[in-house]
Amino acid sequence: MPVKYQNDEWVLSDDFGLAGAGDALARLALEAQPPFTIAVTGKWGTGKTSVLRRAFATLGGQPVSQALPMGENKREDHGADWDALKFSCPERTPRLDWNEDLKGSAEQSMCIWYSPWQHQSEANPIIPLLMELRQQFTGKDKLKGFARQSALAAITLLKQATDAAISLHAGKPVKFVSGTTEAVRKAWQGGDAKLVQPGDGQRFHLLFEDAVETLLKSLQAAARTTVSELSATARLIIFIDDLDRCEEQAVISLLEAIKLYLGTQRCVFVLGIDDTALLGTLRRVWKERSEDENREYLEKLLQTILPVPLPRQEQVRKIIHEQLKEHGFPEAAACAKTIEALLEPNPRKIKNFTNSLCTCWNLFQLRERTDNHQTDATPFIMFHYLRLYHRSTWRLLERQPAAQRLLFEVLTNNTVTLTEPIDGIDDLEDQRLMIAFMQQAFAHVLKQQDDDANDKTHHGEKLDAAIQRFQRRQDRKRSDEVFVRWFRDNPDNNRPLDPAYLYLPPADAPDTAS
Repeated sequence: MPVKYQNDEWVLSDDFGLAGAGDALARLALEAQPPFTIAVTGKWGTGKTSVLRRAFATLGGQPVSQALPMGENKREDHGADWDALKFSCPERTPRLDWNEDLKGSAEQSMCIWYSPWQHQSEANPIIPLLMELRQQFTGKDKLKGFARQSALAAITLLKQATDAAISLHAGKPVKFVSGTTEAVRKAWQGGDAKLVQPGDGQRFHLLFEDAVETLLKSLQAAARTTVSELSATARLIIFIDDLDRCEEQAVISLLEAIKLYLGTQRCVFVLGIDDTALLGTLRRVWKERSEDENREYLEKLLQTILPVPLPRQEQVRKIIHEQLKEHGFPEAAACAKTIEALLEPNPRKIKNFTNSLCTCWNLFQLRERTDNHQTDATPFIMFHYLRLYHRSTWRLLERQPAAQRLLFEVLTNNTVTLTEPIDGIDDLEDQRLMIAFMQQAFAHVLKQQDDDANDKTHHGEKLDAAIQRFQRRQDRKRSDEVFVRWFRDNPDNNRPLDPAYLYLPPADAPDTAS
């Protein structure tokens, strides 16, 4: 059965043309010199998680099991595509074009996935991260057999690192295990007073560094049957997603932990973040810092940034077209092109809009209408956009359909001709108020009367206020321009509103009430 409504989960496939970004991210994680932190940036719904998941699967990360209510687990493998994406899969070799050094680095490395929003109630974010590392490490099948002893040593060190992490937060001393790292062994042998009794932060850092080293050596032992010196390119790659969903203090705590304690010579962190939202978080938490200081903080933490690219237009149209065809839209290809031009290029918003559009199309059975509007779904699409993105204007049309004439006049800059109340609106003052209301709703895309304003204004509005309005609505500006242009190019929009656009039954619809 074909899928008629698309869910909003991440995908491993290349539906929106983002696969290349995932492949590039996997390579970047192997070529970076640890300690290294990569930020994959994009606003809500742009596909950050899909890019991270594809890179995670490419590098050999295992499908993550999420704990669900009643004790069951959900394995997020999204079908057989997972194994087919791994770098060692023969079908992947031509696309990735990795040399033997990259393949060797990937073979000796380990990836883990960490969702901090599931643990944001923890006061110290290091502890659940270490527990997640232990769980995913012990769940690897290749740790069985002769490498088991080395693996157990790594698990023991992770437990000790967890205890040290507890001491960082609680202030309770944790016994420092003799011979934990080569650096500590040499310090004890040489009588270095600074390292004989390390502080909590240094103790944790040394334990964590040695745990990662031992963990990677156990993976190498399991893969090669002989234990040799660990390659300099072997690394632990930690993917951290959904920072945007965390409470603000939890975000700060995790970033600080990465910067202060977790940055070792074997660790690469990959963060999925909305950098604009993150700067807002820093601004609210650290009120005494300037915007430039917050940006410098992020620049120091993040060694490189990979912005999520825009989805490919042809891919967007194809996905919309296929869904519209399933729901019987007339001229589905043309409608898909209209929707692609109308909407912000955001995969989540595209899916949500198309799902909602198809729901309303079917709910009110416009396919069975017998009037002229049956052959053109574009007006229905445009008014659906108005309903979702200009809800106040839509509510006005719902209550007073005659106001569609005012909307037409506002969007075509003909409001100067309205000197008398139009049919359906009795009060001229009410009509003027509605016009002002609609002008305000679309002010960011309408050409105003006073274009000769000085350089401190923008279309008659104070420049600072115009900039603030632009920042709030910049993502919708292109969409509103397409909407306004459609109104201006279609004089029929000045005629009485079709009840179907307001999701009302046509006047000749049979009464189905019992």
